[in-house]
Amino acid sequence: MLIACMTTSVYAAENSQNKMIEVGNARLVRVVLPKKPNDRIERIVSVFARQVEKRCSARVTTHGEAPLTVALTIDPAIGREGFQIRDRAGGGIEVVVQNELGVLYGLGKLLRTSRYSREGFAPGAWRGESVPQKPIRGIYFATHFHNYYHDAPVENVERYVEELALWGFNTLLIWYDMHHFDGFDDPKAVAFRERIYTICNAAKHISLDIGLIVIANEAYNNSPADLRVGADVHRGGWYDCAVCPAKTGRDGRSGLDYILKILGEEFDWIAPLALKYTVIWPYDQGGCGCEKCRPWGSNGFVRTGAKVAALVRKKLPGVKVIASTWYLNREEWTGMAQALKGEDCWADIVLSEGHVWRLDNLPMVGFPEISMHGMFPWGGFGASVLAARAEEQWNSVRTASAGGFPYSEGIYEDITKVVYSQLYWSDRAPAETLREYIAFEYSPERVDALQKVMATLEQNHHFRWWPGQMEGADIPRHWIPNRGAKPQADPGAEGAWATVKQVDKNLPQWARSSWRWRILYLRALLDAELKASEGKPNARCNEAFEELIRIYHAEGANPVIRPPVPYKK
Repeated sequence: MLIACMTTSVYAAENSQNKMIEVGNARLVRVVLPKKPNDRIERIVSVFARQVEKRCSARVTTHGEAPLTVALTIDPAIGREGFQIRDRAGGGIEVVVQNELGVLYGLGKLLRTSRYSREGFAPGAWRGESVPQKPIRGIYFATHFHNYYHDAPVENVERYVEELALWGFNTLLIWYDMHHFDGFDDPKAVAFRERIYTICNAAKHISLDIGLIVIANEAYNNSPADLRVGADVHRGGWYDCAVCPAKTGRDGRSGLDYILKILGEEFDWIAPLALKYTVIWPYDQGGCGCEKCRPWGSNGFVRTGAKVAALVRKKLPGVKVIASTWYLNREEWTGMAQALKGEDCWADIVLSEGHVWRLDNLPMVGFPEISMHGMFPWGGFGASVLAARAEEQWNSVRTASAGGFPYSEGIYEDITKVVYSQLYWSDRAPAETLREYIAFEYSPERVDALQKVMATLEQNHHFRWWPGQMEGADIPRHWIPNRGAKPQADPGAEGAWATVKQVDKNLPQWARSSWRWRILYLRALLDAELKASEGKPNARCNEAFEELIRIYHAEGANPVIRPPVPYKK
């Protein structure tokens, strides 16, 4: 049993009516569980406890007496997945929720509006009700290229899923990339699936839904040579093991048979997770340009997608099928739309991003790219802050959209993910989200200064290049989008770095040592140093790149995701 005490210090916090009220600091916080708690609620409370305890001297318990009580109450009358925070009769705080996800989001809001110090936990004074606007608030983890999701200790990724979910995400979308492996039983494939399953289980344990991407004609590295695509279209990523669904092999087996066999194995494997969504993908990586399949987006993909969707519904009853339009051109979209409007429509939802191609009979979700824009290697220069761009992306689709799944290659775009979580939740202005993020993850006293820094970093977000930057890097097709990029003016880089150095001296130790602070710190450092050296990295830059590699666990990463330290010959 933890020992409780209460300090006499007070903290002034802002509530939802913009009034200032005084609340005390507690060294022990009791969370009162609902009348019928379950494992998921208890797991969510443990996430809340971990966030409190890493920031201050307070401890969280669900037993005994404590100076501060946070009571959880379930009320189905609150809007779907919503919560209400109010003062509790007799003292303390009551978080009233619609379901388990409401517990997650309500405690997340309480965490972000509270304050932490050596004296303990000062509970937030925000009071009100909040219900999400968009039903599909997902995040996509690209588990490939030996990026963070692929290679970081799996427990780190589990914790990251939980931390993101506190902001309002309700779905984790993943992809089992087959091209690395020689079939379903390849020991490396088995280990990779175990990792993905563990990450997804962490999401399920806090009530998030799971979605799975499959590519309509993806295949293993050892796919039959006589079934492989003979005329590809190379839109985005591509691997030569892809299979043409229209081909027939020497043994009489068709490419479609092979595709359905390997996807059936995948669906059987993932079935215990009770998927909510399966996304069927056309290009990047995928596609076939043979005479029978072209144009892929409105011909081969539509026919193959219908067969895959039927298999999904057979193997995974109740799953919503999402048809992706990624990289389709207008002609293909017109043909695909026509196929999905009829009685034989095989999709429940359409994924469309960067344009507003929509169907009257199906909801639309997005897949905003937040990882690769203007930076190569991706995340190679530290924190990627694209709040204004996210708002612009969202404004182009928000009236037609049911939500979406931002595309993530790692933790370096954490800030942009959070911005999107709040756009999906309530169309919240990114400036407000950034202020809440800074106060929670860094310091409430540094909000104004760091918000200006973030604006400068976004303003100066652009490709960088110097001779020999990628020399020795094994990049397929020599795809280097930043090749030849010229140094730019980067106004304010010196001032942003000066601010970050000053803030660094005054942060609490838990924030100062966190990866979220270090990647922001290193981004400001790199912007300033590269400006001063006319774009050519110096020893200090290379030290920063090395630290980023350690933070990302990117020692063995593909060059597209590995910070650009000089390659050793």
